[in-house]
Amino acid sequence: MSAADIRETQLLGEDASGYLALQVLLEELRSSTGLVSAAALDSAGILLYDTRGAEHQRERSPLGRLAPEALTQALSGSPVVTPGYRDDGHLLRAGLAPILEAIPAEALAPDAGAGRVPEHGGRRVVGVLAVQSRVDYLDVLAEFQRTLLLTALLSALGITVLAVVNLRVASSTARLERRLSRAENLAAMGRLTATLAHEIKNPLAIIRGSAERLGKLDADARRWADSVVEETDRLTRTVGRYLQFARGEASEGGDGDAAQALGETLDLLDGEFRSRRATLTRPEPAPIALPVRLDNESLKQVFLNLMLNALEAIGEGGRLAVSVGERQGRVAVSFADDGPGIPPETLRQLGNPFITTKARGSGLGLFLSRRLVQAAGGTLEIESEVGRGTTCTVHLPRARG
Repeated sequence: MSAADIRETQLLGEDASGYLALQVLLEELRSSTGLVSAAALDSAGILLYDTRGAEHQRERSPLGRLAPEALTQALSGSPVVTPGYRDDGHLLRAGLAPILEAIPAEALAPDAGAGRVPEHGGRRVVGVLAVQSRVDYLDVLAEFQRTLLLTALLSALGITVLAVVNLRVASSTARLERRLSRAENLAAMGRLTATLAHEIKNPLAIIRGSAERLGKLDADARRWADSVVEETDRLTRTVGRYLQFARGEASEGGDGDAAQALGETLDLLDGEFRSRRATLTRPEPAPIALPVRLDNESLKQVFLNLMLNALEAIGEGGRLAVSVGERQGRVAVSFADDGPGIPPETLRQLGNPFITTKARGSGLGLFLSRRLVQAAGGTLEIESEVGRGTTCTVHLPRARG
């Protein structure tokens, strides 16, 4: 759990992107483990997010009343698991883990009046991850002890008790299945929301960059204004597609032109490559028309994600070469960079949600790109070697036309 997300949520509340990250992580943690609750607290013990409901946000954590010593220990920087305690008739235990951030180097120098070296190896507590779970095994053991005693006294009564226990287990299993089904739906919605937030970031960044240039380049003002309008429209259509998917409606597909979509994406990012002093090599000769079974908006979304990932990998002075080919009725568009490459163990997992090589990435852009390409009957292949760069190739069936 990121200390930056804690800081951002503490400052901006539900409007922060860090709040969304806390929501996805905590809801998945609770649903996948059967916890009673999972919560993120700030350094004062105030709830920033609690899976029990949004009404508890900005309240003091109930652990300050139920397990004050454990909460104090966690806020001082030490993980702790509490003994059992009762709340609303249930026997619970809590686990608390401090969330630490590095102290800036200038803050580590002793002050004139202080002189105390910070604890935790130059890190400080910015929050606490707190989870609560029922201590079900004590009740089970007590029931088992009573069953054994009754069985020893009267076997017939023991058989009756065993039948009751079996019925209770069957009932508990049915309730657990219903809870898991609801938890899976919540987790799916969390992933959908996180994906949508990720896809909004890229066009917004381009909109912002274009708007900044409008005041500086009078001769190109109209072109940048058109870029703002185009990217805003694309963002609107992207949001519309996600909302359509969330409502369970069928998505309207269609054929597109890979050559046109690629050219527009290259034009869109040409200024970004120049501003970062990176080299962008276009396909030679430029393709005229490449009809494929994926609409232009989705094609631009895939190309934009792959090129922005490459741009971030190569950094200033790097190179990205784009090539186009066609073989046996399939169109191939390749993006080859000279970045640091990807280790094999990470490469095998790329394309899954929340798997990324970037320090602050989410892995959702590549996940979405692969889903779009696969939905059109194509494939997205990634080849990489550490120290020699990475090549991403989109293969799509050629449409008739």
